[in-house]
Amino acid sequence: MELGITRRSARALLLAGLALLLAAGAAAPAESRPSPGPTVDIQSAAGLAPDGSSLTVQVLASCPERWAVVEAVIGVSQAQASGRATFPLTCIGSVRPFTVTVPATDGAFQLGEAQASASVVIQRGKTQRAQDSETVQVQPSVLVELADTAQLESGGGAVTIAITVACPVGATALQGSVNVSQQGLTSGNGSYLPVCDGSRHTFSVRVQSSQGVYRLGTAQAVTFVVVDVGGAAFYGIDDASIQIVA
Repeated sequence: MELGITRRSARALLLAGLALLLAAGAAAPAESRPSPGPTVDIQSAAGLAPDGSSLTVQVLASCPERWAVVEAVIGVSQAQASGRATFPLTCIGSVRPFTVTVPATDGAFQLGEAQASASVVIQRGKTQRAQDSETVQVQPSVLVELADTAQLESGGGAVTIAITVACPVGATALQGSVNVSQQGLTSGNGSYLPVCDGSRHTFSVRVQSSQGVYRLGTAQAVTFVVVDVGGAAFYGIDDASIQIVA
């Protein structure tokens, strides 16, 4: 009997000791635990401005609450050009996306590949750093802008509208198209072929009505351009409320 009581007592003491250890670990102050560090992640594609003056890069970054950002920067380089830019990271404890425009400080960026590196440095008593590097694919950005007005022609059977387009050297323009509609009753389409040489070109495009008659006043216009790079299609689009004028 005495032996059985002794064993049960020893087992109870052991369980009680384990419970105390677990409770002590759970009650450890948050300050004694390692703080999560900053993160930064460069996405794999970048957009090239039509004139090569800048690249647009996507970055995901984060840092723990109540830390101060010392540095949040991304640099991009190619053989003939390089650039560097900061992005407005704040420490809110969650990952946020940033679209960063990196200007070329020497030369001009081109289609192809570029080397990108990003760094985030934060401080709260001590300093922590996160870094990332990536070979990014530089893809064309296509600029398309509709004019604010269109000229009424042929007694309302057509309108003429100016469209400005720019796309980078190395891209091949496939087509441009524009639709002008009015009050859901009148609609028509026109086409044009842009030139990809890095410069802005303005085209006067005639839009023939295929339904109804255009009238003076407000209309809706939408235009898009398709360019090709290495068999891949890239698009530029603009839509706006315009005025049809005499």
